[in-house]
Amino acid sequence: MYNIMEPWEAYKIYLGLKLHFNSDYDYQRYGGKSKASKQSFLNRKDRSFFARVARKYKDSVKDFFIANFLVNQKGWIGNFNDLNYTEWNKRKQSLTYTFNNEMTSLCQLENNFDDIFKIENNTHPLIIKEFLAKRVSIETLIILQDLVNYIKDFDKKLSDDLVWPDIRRLIVKYSVFLNIDIQKCKINLLKIIKENL
Repeated sequence: MYNIMEPWEAYKIYLGLKLHFNSDYDYQRYGGKSKASKQSFLNRKDRSFFARVARKYKDSVKDFFIANFLVNQKGWIGNFNDLNYTEWNKRKQSLTYTFNNEMTSLCQLENNFDDIFKIENNTHPLIIKEFLAKRVSIETLIILQDLVNYIKDFDKKLSDDLVWPDIRRLIVKYSVFLNIDIQKCKINLLKIIKENL
């Protein structure tokens, strides 16, 4: 028997994730529950979008929305699309490979691993510059946070920065949905550092 998701259920997942990515609400902690009413859903003009997502993605609706919130954190569904989901799935499937490639490139740009995180004169460190230039993925930022815990240092040194708070929020909010083999990443990173620095 097919597992059919109702558009209303897809809408509730969307609302929970929108709260998660845009406020202090924790999707995992509260199970995605929000104060949405079925009547408010029925009054929406974009119900057909949620019906299409529910029909097409069934058990992967949550993943579809997570992938799109990474690209569009405000949650404008007009910008949500299948390509964002496809690209996100590719990144998830090649997580270790991508991490290794991005870290190799970063290590080749600096003489010292710590310099990747170095903040001078209130300018962004190399890791953030490379992320903003789309040469480092959000997943690599999350893995590095798990390995070296750089966020606290960045919070202090980039306290007046306009860009850092949004990146920080994305790292923290997305990390709860990302399954990482952190031990494997640690071993790979040590090997990359040894070979390139």
